[in-house]
Formats: sequence, structure tokens, C-alpha cells
Amino acid sequence: MKPPSPVPTGPDRAAWAAVAVAAVCLALRKPWALLTPQLWAEDGSIFLVQNEQLGLAAWLTPYNGYLHLLPRIVAWLSSRTLDVAWWPAAYNGAAYLVTLALFARLASRRVDLPAKPALILAFSLVVGTGEVLIVLTNLQWFAAFFLLFQVFIRPPRTPGERAGDLALLAVVGLNGPFAAVFGPLLAWKWWGTRSRDDLAALVVTGAAAVTQGLLLLQTPLDINAEATPFRPLMALSVIGSRLVTWPFLGPEAVRGAAPWVHAAAGALFLGALAGWTLRPDPLRPIRLRLVVALGIVTAACAFRARADTWVEDTLEAGDRYYYIPRVLVFWLVVLEWRAGPAMVAWTARTLVAAGILLHLPHFILPAPPDYRWAEHCDAIRRGVPANIHTLPEGWWIEYPGRPGLLPPP
Repeated sequence: MKPPSPVPTGPDRAAWAAVAVAAVCLALRKPWALLTPQLWAEDGSIFLVQNEQLGLAAWLTPYNGYLHLLPRIVAWLSSRTLDVAWWPAAYNGAAYLVTLALFARLASRRVDLPAKPALILAFSLVVGTGEVLIVLTNLQWFAAFFLLFQVFIRPPRTPGERAGDLALLAVVGLNGPFAAVFGPLLAWKWWGTRSRDDLAALVVTGAAAVTQGLLLLQTPLDINAEATPFRPLMALSVIGSRLVTWPFLGPEAVRGAAPWVHAAAGALFLGALAGWTLRPDPLRPIRLRLVVALGIVTAACAFRARADTWVEDTLEAGDRYYYIPRVLVFWLVVLEWRAGPAMVAWTARTLVAAGILLHLPHFILPAPPDYRWAEHCDAIRRGVPANIHTLPEGWWIEYPGRPGLLPPP
């Protein structure tokens, strides 16, 4: 990878305007997450409960095989600064602010990527069920991009930037398994530059990856999934539908086509997209790294989700596993807007336009039931056992009561 050019001076006004637009679009897409916030899944049953039961020790307690540092920190701070009625607002607000920080990081002059306005807007506009948007439990799917940005970041110019880079990598690396996923790309970057800063970033990310990996090895696998024979057609069909047919052709295309159609469409489109990145072009180093990132994260998430065991693809099951790959596919298509052959450029523009226009009717996510948290959270305030409904539908917190307030057995 060639040495980075000098950092341009002054803000990238178009990129920062895109940050503002993306922030508004995100809020408009899921307004109820900010206006009538509720806890989502492990927000309450894991992070809230374990924070009360374990205190600071919860920060080092793995869940699902790895550490989730950001939700643990938010749960701890909320419990010590706010009344319990405000905890859902704090959880969702923190998820929203971290997402905006991600947009700002990409808009920074230090991140050396082209077409930044479109890349930033992709986070808010790319199709999906919305389960990763403004949700503390699923914040790791956004925070992982901080690791990917490090692959394209310019060297720090001050001790503050250097310390900030390493601290950010440490926190994000201990918030999900993605240090192991994107670590090879940081190793690739260091191999090309041999700089001390890139080596330090690799060491911090590698330490986080080893930590998460050791914890993951101690987690029992899903025996039922492991015993199920691998079904390659279903696996490829889900990848094709989630990354190609649904984003660019709409949900009806997914429901109306057979699995082999999605598998073939995905294989042909993604194969052509990956092969096209190998052509001689000034953006080839960037495209190539994005393709490698897409391949690694898609394989890792497909292994984790075991979509090949699904009976059918409803577009709802496990959608979080395909959010990062979907954004990366969108990015790779965006980077072809100005491709040399006019046909390629117009095809890319058409796909992006279709990917936005076809999903406009579904842009605002429907509001779920309001379980009126403020009216039912008094048991937590008093520290007594209770079952409290939260999102998604059918989920609830089995609150065991606060230690020290329970009667002796």
C-alpha cells in the first residue's frame, strides 16, 4: 500500500453535511427508538440485570462467547446517574450518539476514502429490518466499522490522535468479535507501511482479538446446529437474497424467486464485483481491501448465523448478521459511479437509485407495541423481583431483584 498523501487542510464540507443528513435519516427511519424508547432484548435481560448483580465485574463477563464493553459501560453509567425510568432513553441515546460518532470519524480528513457523502449515507439508507439501528445490544455491528476505518486512516500527527486511535481500538475490540475479523486487514496495512503507529494499532487489535477468541473457545457450540448437515444451496441463497436481490430489487423479488435464483444471482453479482476490483485503477487498493473485508465478514457471519439450517428466508431472521456485508456491497457499488466504462458507471448509479427508491415505502420502520416502561419499572427501582415486558415482542426481563434487598432463603 502506497504511503498516504498529506492530510488535506480544512473540513470536508460535503462529508460533514452528509453526517447531518444521515443523522436525520436515522432518526426519521426509527423515530420511536428516540421518542418512546424501550429496552431491546439483551439490553434488559443481560446488561441491565448483570450490571445490578455483578457491578463492575459485569464489564469482564462474556455473553454469547465474548465481551460487550460498550453496553456494559452504558448500563453501569445509567444505573449510577439516572432514575430507572430513563434507562431506555439512555441506552438508545448512547447507541445513537456512538453511531453519529462513527459518521463523524468517516467524515474526518484522516480517513482516506473517496465518495464519503455516499458512504456515510449508506449506514442510514441501506435496506434492513432495522434491528441494528439505535439499539445498544446491536451496537457492535456499527462499532465494528471503527476497526475497518483504521485500515484507511492516515498516520496520527499528535500524541492525542495516537492515544485516541489506540483507545478507540481497545474499546471497540472488546465490544464484539470483530477485532479478529478485521485484524488481518490491519496486519496487511502494517506489512505495507512498516510504521510504528500501524504496528501499535495491530498489537492493540490483536490483543483484543486474542482475548475475545479465548473466551469464544470456552463457549459451547450450538449442538443442534452443528449436528445439522450443511446445506450449501440455502446458505448461498440467503447470502444472495440479503446482499443482492433484496437491497437492489426489493422484498418482492426475494419472495417471488426460488432459492437457486438468489444463490445464482448472489454468486454472479458478487463474483463480478470482486473480479472487477482487480483491474488497474487508482482506487484498486481501496476496493481490494473492501472486497477482502466483505469476504471475511460474510464468511464469519454466515458461520455464526448458520443460515443453511433455516427452513425459509423470511428476511427477518438474523438480519443483523448481514448488515455489515450489505453496507460494504453498497460501498463497492458506489465506488463504481465514475468507472471508466460508461456502462459500468451507469449500472452502478441505477443500482444505487433502485436500492433507495424501491425501499422508500418501507423507509420508516413501523412502531412496535409500547410496553410503557415507566409504568412497570418500579420493581427495579425498589429492587424486588419482577417480570417486565420489553422489545422485541415476546421478550421480557426476568428481574431477580437487587442483591442485598432480598430476604434470606
